[in-house]
Amino acid sequence: MAIIKIKKIKVRNLRNVRSGEITLVVDFETFFKANVVGLYGQNGSGKTTIVDAFALLKTLISGWIADVKLPAREKRMILAGEDKANIEIEFLVENQFGTFYVNYFVELQEDEKRLYTTAERVTYRENEKGKRSKVLLYATEEDVQIRNASLADMNEKLRVQMLVINQLARKQYMSFIFHKDLKPILQEKLTELEMQLLHNLAIDFNRDLHVVNNQNIAPLFEERIMPFSVHLERTRGSIPYDLKGPALLPEDAFYILCEVIEQSNRVLSTIIPELTIKINVITEQTLDSGEKGIRFEFLSQRGDCELPLRTESEGILKIISVLSVLIAVYNNPNACVIIDELDSGVFEYLLGELLTVIDEGGKGQLIFTSHNLRVLEVLAIKNLWFTTTNENTRYMQLKGIKEVNNARDVYLRAIQLGGQDEEVYRETKTFKIKRAFRKAGVQHD
Repeated sequence: MAIIKIKKIKVRNLRNVRSGEITLVVDFETFFKANVVGLYGQNGSGKTTIVDAFALLKTLISGWIADVKLPAREKRMILAGEDKANIEIEFLVENQFGTFYVNYFVELQEDEKRLYTTAERVTYRENEKGKRSKVLLYATEEDVQIRNASLADMNEKLRVQMLVINQLARKQYMSFIFHKDLKPILQEKLTELEMQLLHNLAIDFNRDLHVVNNQNIAPLFEERIMPFSVHLERTRGSIPYDLKGPALLPEDAFYILCEVIEQSNRVLSTIIPELTIKINVITEQTLDSGEKGIRFEFLSQRGDCELPLRTESEGILKIISVLSVLIAVYNNPNACVIIDELDSGVFEYLLGELLTVIDEGGKGQLIFTSHNLRVLEVLAIKNLWFTTTNENTRYMQLKGIKEVNNARDVYLRAIQLGGQDEEVYRETKTFKIKRAFRKAGVQHD
């Protein structure tokens, strides 16, 4: 079994981040230990940008298995005033051939409709002293390089194929390197090891990468549609459940959710005492597609009391919706879960307990953003990153902290007094806020 871990992520000109970099404390000796990484900072300072970068990565590497387009222009992914953004991610990969550093770089631009790629590159090097990085694939709008061979070195047939696929990827707003039409050509041109490294990213890592952002979770609060993040042995992804009334799902999706509930119930009652979820099947019916469907509802059960799941608080609903992927981070070294605003609606002490358990006994990677400072008391400082007011150095770690120190106190002191390499908070004056409130309340004729 291959194991793939994120080592580093860099972003440039993405959203409100001109330049930022986050490195995870992981190496080939600690492959089976969890990385629980928290990202903190004031509102609008670039925390969600890291989540967006992983969502873009998921879209790009999915090209071998699905036709997924890059985001629409309305998402405003490129920093205002700039033409291009780029993301660079370093992976640690262990497979049947050995251990490797693999780097994926992508440059993005946007037309009147969507983002598209203007350059992509995959390089790798063996995990041995003195080994240098090798270019596996490099593509721009004008040229394509497979190992050391550029378009000019290829025969006419192959050159035409490459140009056609490159143009096709551009029109479809997809990755060229991970385009399904390129895969057969690569199988002929690359070694078994090189093809395996691409497979490790496009299939193995992709399968276990879960990105839970506000776009995913917003329906829970706005439309009462609860997205269950699913990580089971045979199934990954997300399945929506309508909280407003009895839900109707195809039979396959229903039984997947049943498995998720069975899995979650083993943990749920230890997190929220006495709470379990019960499945109430109402009827079977035929869907418009002709498929067999199940109409059902989830009930929250505490002792003899049963109520519809929608009566639970938003915090409990959010925990339930992501519990399957949190269980995956605990048990699966390949699980990489990115969650925006993990603390939203969740009792701070419970959040601290959950993260402590995963950090101490887990195997996968969990990267989350949060506003709740309780977590700063339970995670090691090496796993905490903070946004700065400097758009050119958007992420940093606090200095001058020993393991016995409380990172929460040091962070609050940095907000109030500074003393770090970068400013972590753009100062707000309470007297100015008071005056603004007072002026806003004055009625004008």
